[in-house]
Amino acid sequence: MSDSLFRLHKLTLPGSDVPRLNSVTLQIPCGVTAIVGLSGAGKTSLLNVLAGFETGFSGELTSGVATGAAHRLPLFWVPQSGGLWPHLSAAQHLEVVSGDAARNQKSGNETERFSKRTDEILSLFDLTHRRQALPGELSQGERSRLGIARALATRATVLLLDEPLSHVDPVRKPVYWNIMRRIVAEENISMVFVSHEPETVLRHAEHVICLHDGAVVFDGPVRTLYDHPPDAQVGEFLGPLNWFGAEEAAVFLNGDATASDVVVRPERMQIRTAKDSAIQLLSTPFVGAYQESTVRHVESGMTKSVLHQVPDVILPIGQRVAFRVHLRPGGAP
Repeated sequence: MSDSLFRLHKLTLPGSDVPRLNSVTLQIPCGVTAIVGLSGAGKTSLLNVLAGFETGFSGELTSGVATGAAHRLPLFWVPQSGGLWPHLSAAQHLEVVSGDAARNQKSGNETERFSKRTDEILSLFDLTHRRQALPGELSQGERSRLGIARALATRATVLLLDEPLSHVDPVRKPVYWNIMRRIVAEENISMVFVSHEPETVLRHAEHVICLHDGAVVFDGPVRTLYDHPPDAQVGEFLGPLNWFGAEEAAVFLNGDATASDVVVRPERMQIRTAKDSAIQLLSTPFVGAYQESTVRHVESGMTKSVLHQVPDVILPIGQRVAFRVHLRPGGAP
């Protein structure tokens, strides 16, 4: 496998009114890449193009995925619907794809090994008791888990996943994602997946592609997008943030006027009482892992909602407060 799974150059996929993908140029590296964006941004269209399902595009698409390596499928695609075969049981879904690999190996021992692998994967995704059930007899969550279990059973070099585990209970979803990441690491599998979940992208992706109206608005490491987003909307694909314009930063961060905007994630923003501050607390609802306080600069009347760490004590409304940005080593917020 080359350094890049796919290379796209000025790829445009037409739509009914406007292009679904508009002059997309990027390289998708090996490893785990997430595709994010608002509904209708072109995420599924991009994945479908990579899978070969959509072919009516202009521009260039080059695959760097090795074919025939160790008798592995080069690619396996799991669409939003799951793409399950209605006439096969849960176990047969895995046996079919594993059996093909075993026949390619032409070894009875390999066939037995793949049979054991079917049992193991069904167990990992809590489907052992549903091994004889057809897709129509499974819940949406079970079908979602089966689609991923089948994809992993293929041992394909690259997996393309459109909102994987989207119907799985939130409490169990992190468990299954950890299983997926362990298996793809052990099998040296690359993944490209679509997601609307910031936490999933942060935990499991190394690279991220952000789409808006069919165009790429960010393409790079997840950490870069988290720490240095190009704008507030793109940055929020990886979760809540505070975006201070230059004037706002000077007023609410108690500093001199800056030449550029300042972005601070909630976990790096602290609030404290400050009797000599010109900032007054107007409201401060608790929203779980962080708190959102609306404040007013008394002299200018400027107001702003700020996301910050939950303070040790409840601050009374009307209190004068100040914000402190917790800097990383090197001075970055």
